[in-house]
Formats: sequence, C-alpha cells, structure tokens
Amino acid sequence: MEIKTTSSINLMVTATLLCVTSFVMARPSIVIESVPTPSPSEDYRIQQCANGIGETCGNSIFHYVFGAEKHVSKECCTRLVNAGEDCHDLLTNVTIRLEQFPEQQAKEIKLKNDKVWDLCKKDGQI
Repeated sequence: MEIKTTSSINLMVTATLLCVTSFVMARPSIVIESVPTPSPSEDYRIQQCANGIGETCGNSIFHYVFGAEKHVSKECCTRLVNAGEDCHDLLTNVTIRLEQFPEQQAKEIKLKNDKVWDLCKKDGQI
C-alpha cells in the first residue's frame, strides 16, 4: 500500500474541496467562513481511507452522497465495504465539517451516506 506525504494529503483534501465547492456554489444560502483543518492523526486516517477506496471510486461515491449521482458500480461498492463503514463515515463527516453545511443539509447528506453504505453492503452495487 502506497503511503502518501502530507502534501499529497493536502492535495486530496484540496481536490475534495474543489468538488464540494462547485456543488456548494450552486446554493447561495451556504456561507463558507473559515475551513477548519483536520488534525495530523485525522489526516493520516483520511489518507488511509481514501487510498483504500481509490480516486475513481471515491469520486463516484462522493457524487452519490453529495450530488445527484444515482449509480455506484459493483467494484466501487466492494472497495467501499472493504474500506469499512468507519472510513466511509469519516470521509463524509470531514467533508461536511470542512464545507460547514447547514445542519439540515448535513442531516440529509448523512442519510445519503447511510443509504449508499446500506445498499453497497446489501446488494453490492447501486
């Protein structure tokens, strides 16, 4: 398993923020003030989780949870389940925190987060 440096982690977080920012910018009611940064130990855990899911599958799952994507492939569901529910929840919760979603929207995102996990675990794809 490849170990990435802190700068690589920052690039991953930045890429995630860019995806989320384009999604958020379409919603003028959301105000991004300051972005809290993950702790070094959380950075390491985020890195491990992201590596386990992979970039392509991470993007697919991200767009399902935070966007309008309606499909997650069998391969991506397998990678998600193998990474574990704790990793899935961590990546979603960090994104919610970094983007400072309003409480109601965060609840809706967490419901989609749980839905993708349950469907991947049960059926192996969405």
